Amino acid sequence: MSDLFVLQTRLIRTWFELIEVYIATVATVSARMPIIAAAASGFGDKRAHRETQVMVAEKLRAASEGAEAGALESAKVALRVLTGQNHPVAVAGHMIDVAAAATRPARRKVRANARRLTSSR
Repeated sequence: MSDLFVLQTRLIRTWFELIEVYIATVATVSARMPIIAAAASGFGDKRAHRETQVMVAEKLRAASEGAEAGALESAKVALRVLTGQNHPVAVAGHMIDVAAAATRPARRKVRANARRLTSSR
């Protein structure tokens, strides 16, 4: 029963992380929209063009790091399941581990971008 309580606690914590990342995403997008529009229209300065390049590059890097971390965590989960940790609650916890590992790079980047872009306003 305690395993189920731990799983429920992890799900609630994940939900709050999702809300935090959503708020950071909205802040980042709203801060970047004028910069992207300026760069796309040709009226942007060097900062606008640089920010647009950084934005694209960091998305690719975060996706790559997330895929790598997710694949590594998936291998760890497969090993745990093969060694007997195959109770449904344990497997659900393992799936949360995979999702957390795969999204960790993007979550970190979104939070850092929100801090960086909103503090300069």
